[in-house]
Order: sequence, then structure tokens, then C-alpha cells
Amino acid sequence: MFEEYSHFPLREAAKLYGPTIRYNPKLYGEVFRQSNHATTVNAVKTIATPMIMNGLLRLFTTVQPDIIVSIHPMLNHVTVHALQELGLHIPFLTVVTDLVSVHYAWFAPGVDTYIVPTEQAKKLYLKRGLDAKRVHMLGMPIDPKFTLKVDEKERLQQKFGLTSGLPVILLIGGGDGAGGLQAAVRAISQARLPVQLLVVTGRNKRLYTHLQRTRASLHVNATIFGFVQNMPEIMHTADVIITKAGPGTICEALACHLPIILSGYVPGQEEGNIDYVTSNKVGVLAMDPATLVDALRRLVIPGSSELRLFVENAKNLSRPMASFDIATCILGNLPASTEIGIWQTPLSQRRKRLLSSRMRAAVRIRRIRPAISKKLVSGTLMRNPVVRRVRHLNIGHRPHNRILE
Repeated sequence: MFEEYSHFPLREAAKLYGPTIRYNPKLYGEVFRQSNHATTVNAVKTIATPMIMNGLLRLFTTVQPDIIVSIHPMLNHVTVHALQELGLHIPFLTVVTDLVSVHYAWFAPGVDTYIVPTEQAKKLYLKRGLDAKRVHMLGMPIDPKFTLKVDEKERLQQKFGLTSGLPVILLIGGGDGAGGLQAAVRAISQARLPVQLLVVTGRNKRLYTHLQRTRASLHVNATIFGFVQNMPEIMHTADVIITKAGPGTICEALACHLPIILSGYVPGQEEGNIDYVTSNKVGVLAMDPATLVDALRRLVIPGSSELRLFVENAKNLSRPMASFDIATCILGNLPASTEIGIWQTPLSQRRKRLLSSRMRAAVRIRRIRPAISKKLVSGTLMRNPVVRRVRHLNIGHRPHNRILE
């Protein structure tokens, strides 16, 4: 959305999330906390809206959607604004994809339906004083493949070339391979625990290459994967998962009834996920190698009562059908087949023509303005009285979104 339909600097700022959480997570956490207030969200909305409003209107009038669904907190307020500008009532739903630490920007007055993953998220919604009838607690959307039946654990372990009867530990660093995988593998190896490892490095090709090169020197058997498409099989193969506190991976692990050891988290955004895992007794937090090794020792001993407790609680907490429940809720907002579509009404036709002419004018102004400004700066046109009148009107300094205001 930001890449295709927004302008600089919003377009570039949206790309900073991945590098920031990997190389400076404390900075990201501080930005999260400082911006998690109504005043800051409103200020950001005021600044960002002109950078994406024309793009949103162009997208809506081109696609002509019957329903709009947002899964990003930074798009909710501006979409409500765009729909008001459009003058059409298109059902707008937001699917919240943070479990507990739900940023203030997620909840925007004017959204028709909110779908949240947990009771904690629902309480935050209600605390904002928003309409209780519009919020639905349906769980976290995960890949529908997690609802499919897989082979028994023993057969899956044979498929991956693992030793039968030896506990299997799965280590995941997220799609970008973040989360201290290398340190965790080294700690388990040095402790010489009676386990075998499945390690998924995601898109981190450097880490994948390093672990493959050093695998022979480890004191435990380890199978290394890069980015994978068969995560349900891999998770069902394991007895314990070690991962950072990403909401998607947590809910996928719960769907596989897999005990969780959290080895890291993104400050601010994922802090609440730690309490979600520990308070529901489906896992533990282990931020340093010694704590991680101790937690593993307790879970892999034969007949571990802690392991059994985590497995049972994961079964009760998991919602593997959440994606289907959310899809059903979304489709429930479709107009009846006998109704005239929103985009076929006379009002919508008039609004489309009006907005098209305004956006065409905005595009023309954006194309003309840089050329005029450049020539004014160079002084080559200052002798022309017409150009002097243009500068007097200050066209070169008027905001690009003036035509929409």
C-alpha cells in the first residue's frame, strides 16, 4: 500500500520496520511507546494523510471494492478519511494482528467492524469507548494449512531424517531470521543436551550459510532450513519450539499444540505477547542462554509434567480455524445479491466523475509545479512578466493536496 500509493517520505519510512527491529529494536520500542497516544496518532495522521489520500482514492475508484479490509494500524484512520471524502458507504473492516500490545492507531472511529485476536485486545477496544457491537473476538488469522491433517509425529521425524525417541527442538527466527538463533543453537550445543534440532533461518541467507558451515562441529544433530513453505509439518515434528514473541508464530505453535520458549521480542509491539504465553501457561521466557538451557532441560526430561501442562493449555488456547471465522465475518458484510452494488448507484457515478476530475487536476499540478519551480530558482524565466505573476501567486509553494482540501 505504502509502496504503490503513497508519496515520499511516507513511502520510504514504511520500509524501515524490518531493518529497525533487527538492528535497533530499542529505538523501535521507544518510537512505539512515544507514539501510542491519541495526540501523537492525530499528529501523524495530519502529516501522513496528504501523502497517501490521492493514492487511496485512485485505488478505490479503480478497484471499486464492495468491502475494504485493513490489517495495518497506519491505514485505518486515513481510510476512514478517504471514505468520507468519497461519500460512499463501503463496509470497512479492520483485522487486528497484534495479540495484546495493540497500538492506539489500530482503533479508528468510523470503522464498521473490528476483528481482534484476544480478550486483552477487545478490552483495549472497549476502553477507547467504541461501539461494543462492532468488535468480534475471533482469533489470529494464520495459514489455513494449519487446519489440515498431517502424518503422525514418528512418521514426520522419519521423513526429516531424525532419530526416533530423541526430543526434537524447533528454532525459528521469523520470516527475516531475527531472534538470536545463532546464540540459541550455540548454547544448546555447548550444554550437550540430549536433543536434536530443526532450525529455520527464514530469509537470513547469511545465517543459513553460517549454520550449514558449522553444523558438523555442533554437539547435537541439527537440520538447517532457510525460508520454508511446510511450516505445519515442521512444527508437528517438534516437541518444543524456541522463537521470538511474534504473534503469528505463537498462534501457529498453539495450533500445533507446541510448548513455547520465547527467546526474544520486539520492544513495545511484542511485550504483551510474553505475558500472553506465560500467563496462559503455554510456555516460558528465556532471554539468556543459561535460562534457555534450564527451560529445555525441564521440558525434555522423560514424563515432564511441565511439558504436558503446556501441551494441554495450548490445545485449549489455540484457534486454528480463526482465518475461516474471519473470512465468514468479512463475507457477511457483502450486499445481498438482489441489491444494487454501491458502485452502480447514481450517487457513486457522480462521485467517481467528480473525484476523477479532481485527481486529474492534482496530477497536472504536480507535473507542472516542479518544472516551474526549477526555472524560477535558476532565474531563467524571471524576465518574463507572466512567470513573475506565477511566483507572486506562490503556486510553487502550495501543498500538493490542495485540490482535495
